[in-house]
Amino acid sequence: MLSIETLKNGLRIVTYEMPQMRSASCTIWVSAGARYETPEISGVSHFIEHLLFKGTKKREDNLKISQAIEGVGGSINGFTDKEATCFLVKVPASEFLLGIDVLADIILNSLFLDESIERERGVIIEEIKMVRDRPDSWVHEMLDDLIWPGQPMGMSIAGTLDSIVSMSKEAILDYFRSFYHPGNIVVSVAGNVSKEEVSRVVAEFFETRESLDAKTFVPADTGEEGPRVAVETRDTKQANIVLGFPGYPRLHPKRYALELLDVVLGQGMSSRLFQEVRVKRGLAYSVGSQYSPHQDTGVLRIYAGVDPERGEDTIEVILGQLAKLRETPVRKDELRMAKDFYKGSLSLRLEDTLSLALRHGGHMTLSGKIIPVEEVLEKIESVTEDDIQSVAMDLFIREKLSLAAVGPFRGEDEMMRVVDSSML
Repeated sequence: MLSIETLKNGLRIVTYEMPQMRSASCTIWVSAGARYETPEISGVSHFIEHLLFKGTKKREDNLKISQAIEGVGGSINGFTDKEATCFLVKVPASEFLLGIDVLADIILNSLFLDESIERERGVIIEEIKMVRDRPDSWVHEMLDDLIWPGQPMGMSIAGTLDSIVSMSKEAILDYFRSFYHPGNIVVSVAGNVSKEEVSRVVAEFFETRESLDAKTFVPADTGEEGPRVAVETRDTKQANIVLGFPGYPRLHPKRYALELLDVVLGQGMSSRLFQEVRVKRGLAYSVGSQYSPHQDTGVLRIYAGVDPERGEDTIEVILGQLAKLRETPVRKDELRMAKDFYKGSLSLRLEDTLSLALRHGGHMTLSGKIIPVEEVLEKIESVTEDDIQSVAMDLFIREKLSLAAVGPFRGEDEMMRVVDSSML
């Protein structure tokens, strides 16, 4: 049973009771991510996520925090995205009170010691360098910057070397105080717990805290028409290529048709890209697609790791597949398989208490409501072959294309020639 409650100070509590389970999962979501930042403090949301695991008044260091949860067989973690930061625990149901105590403790009582900040500054700098040195990760950072040039949506979640090196403790704490308040927080719990117990415990931790005015972000703007191409020449044995098209926002009515187009195009070994690019032509080992929705925008990515000598051929084949989706409706049997793939994958994810806590918390934080699974399945089932073709016609337009590549290429001109000569 799902219940939603809002405390007087604006904090929202989502509880999903699952009495048949042996576990309980708790997630705390904060509407703070890369798109709320300025270039000067780029990466501050991610920096704070790291710092909250470094010690509180009750648990003075990272070891004490991790031992509290791992000592009962549980797990604890956190992540930062473009639009939100999330902290999570999964524990045996009998240890639920411990799990939520640890999460509330790091949110409310973190120490932010100078030495912890400086140590973690070094860790994040190494993380940025690691991404920079991995072409398969870096090419996606390049794509974001192409699609949303000069905007927070296009900035790296981890920040830049310059922003992390120069970020002061005062700037970190100012951002923390501005975003980590009850009106900007969602607590989402799923598992063998009662909504009464969850409400009581969450209120005990948070009800005395006051909310501040909500922060807004800069609306996304894809800017002038393209196509846009960025190539970073590196002496690598494999080339990494990613193509991107602006997609629909999270609550767009065509979102479910795009979800199914993504399945048909690049999800799994039965997808068109896998069969055409890898199986039939042997052009790439890794190839696929991914649709990522945001509050006011979205992106569909198509990625491939290829032999540099066959990079242009791979792009040509991918663009040809996109043109086919735009020109011809998918087959009925192909659409049926895509629907079954999507519905089956969703059903499998819903068996886990942590997946459910994350789903409900993410929906409430990013959409302001929880979309029932039954509604999602109905929307998926109602998508037609013409709906998918309509989405392809909306998205797969040459002027909307962004293409990023890392490898031993000569430059943008050779990639642009492939795009200009394609059927797209």
